[in-house]
Amino acid sequence: MSLPADFDVRERVREANDIVDVVGSSLELRRQGSSFVARCPWHDDKKPSLSVNPVRQSWKCWPCDIGGDVFSFVMRRDGVSFPEALKILADRAGIEIQRGGAPVEKGSVDDKATLLSAMKWAEERFFNYLEKSPAAAVVRDYLQERGIDEENRVRFRIGFAPDQWDWLLGAALDAGFSPQILQAVGLALARNSGSGHYDFFRGRLMFPIYDLQDRPIAFGGRHVPMIGDQSGGKYINTSETKLFSKSQHLYALNMARQPMQRQRQALVMEGYTDVIAARQHGIETAVACLGVAVGESHVRLLKRFVDQIVLVLDGDAAGQRRADEVVELFVAADVDMRVMTLPKGQDPADYLNEHGADAFKALVAQAPDAIDHKLTRATDGVDLVRDTHAASAALDSMLRLVAKSPQNGNTLRTEQTVMRLSRTFGLPADTLQRRIEEHRSDPRQNRAFKRQPEPAAPPPPVRRQPITGIDRELFELMIEKADLVPQALESIEPRWLATDTARALMTVYEDLELGGHELDFQNVLLAVEDAHLKGVLVNFQQSVDDKAATVNAPAEERMQAVIDRFRGTELAQQRQQTLLDLESSRLDDDEEMELLKQLFAQERTRQGLLTPPPPEE
Repeated sequence: MSLPADFDVRERVREANDIVDVVGSSLELRRQGSSFVARCPWHDDKKPSLSVNPVRQSWKCWPCDIGGDVFSFVMRRDGVSFPEALKILADRAGIEIQRGGAPVEKGSVDDKATLLSAMKWAEERFFNYLEKSPAAAVVRDYLQERGIDEENRVRFRIGFAPDQWDWLLGAALDAGFSPQILQAVGLALARNSGSGHYDFFRGRLMFPIYDLQDRPIAFGGRHVPMIGDQSGGKYINTSETKLFSKSQHLYALNMARQPMQRQRQALVMEGYTDVIAARQHGIETAVACLGVAVGESHVRLLKRFVDQIVLVLDGDAAGQRRADEVVELFVAADVDMRVMTLPKGQDPADYLNEHGADAFKALVAQAPDAIDHKLTRATDGVDLVRDTHAASAALDSMLRLVAKSPQNGNTLRTEQTVMRLSRTFGLPADTLQRRIEEHRSDPRQNRAFKRQPEPAAPPPPVRRQPITGIDRELFELMIEKADLVPQALESIEPRWLATDTARALMTVYEDLELGGHELDFQNVLLAVEDAHLKGVLVNFQQSVDDKAATVNAPAEERMQAVIDRFRGTELAQQRQQTLLDLESSRLDDDEEMELLKQLFAQERTRQGLLTPPPPEE
């Protein structure tokens, strides 16, 4: 391990992102003494148990036993790796992280900060028009008719774009945004003939789409009856931009993320109003796709937060077709997917308004997994005993589906599926397993379902051993008084430490010293990328603070005592090995005499460590 080359960038990003502001942008903080507290989003927190220390720039949840700095908070909040958290916080602070190439010109169509600013301005303009303009009264009435109350209109920041060709463009110049900037974020289009631009959204309800940092990055626009041109689609979405990709984002994920992490379940719906209706009925884990079918990128995104994904489909033929299309994707992704189909002719908003949240939750709880759903569809209307041809076709379609599951994935789930098919079709499980292997080896199957390579996922968290005993005492002293760290590094060999966790932390200190950096707690916390290790450091710092009032001996004396104990343990181990060597019969006289000398020397050294120095006169 060595100190990362971006250490100076990390320092700039940390200094620009006060942890109180970052945590407070996601959680409701209130002051408690010199710190702040909030309800922890990662467990069912009845009282505020997550604390934020503005002096240490650290956070801690005691029941969850997790904590760290501003980077580890974003890592846990957004389900990302350290480099991704660094990038998120750099963007938040307007700090550009150079990755090669020419620097981006400020205010240009490639400047992400300018594009985000334009989107925020547009979101506020659409929202304020719907809220305040007398001309939008009919639209406000329409929302009420659709069952969207005032609280959720504000919560979801729903706005309206008047049916005018240049309403947004006309105001943009005064706000400092050129037509080219609005075009770059999907809010304007260049005219086909002549010069100039025109507004992309006209006469539509505007549903902002946010990223995980609660920044508007796109819009979904819905026609309002009797307003504007009705020839276009009922919904249109922002096109692909530097900020937004339909396959990489989900509507309302920024709101649903924390409830999803607590419940470990996501409900994927088809429309914006379905998600809003779910929220109005107290169902907080609902998200929606953005004009495209659920894809691999959506699955990877959701798996960062949940263990189970429930696909909520309208009760019509189109909903059934969409379920069939995505079942294969979820099997290939090795994720626990459930398919919930609503009664015929109803969508989630209709069902919730008619039957309520409890009935909806009951349907969710009864939703079959993807394989059961596919099996029910494949065998619907088929006499498995008499209709040999149809039964064989249904079985083969199921076996082809199972063959797409990862061979190094959840083998137990595959085995359970095979047993289920064996019982349904009355065939031996071994026979079905052989057929699955034939499908897997069929080159036509491999070509037909070849998946795009996935981007590198964050490495799984390392299971760290706890740091206890003398090792913990050592690190607490190093945190308590950074001036003593060089002495500890010089006197204590990393191999003397009891766990890999302790050795990894000692390596961080060594790398900081070699890099010429200060060895204080903040720098050590900054150098560590592992979220668990950050939490360990925060625990040690809290322990140091708690003990401060009761410790009498100077830190220098306590450090020397710790070093002596490490040396004493090492000498005892050396002595034991020397005795074992003496007891062996493979030594000649000279070798035996040399070992005896070493034994006496070790004993004198050990006695010197055990005997306190005489008092000074």
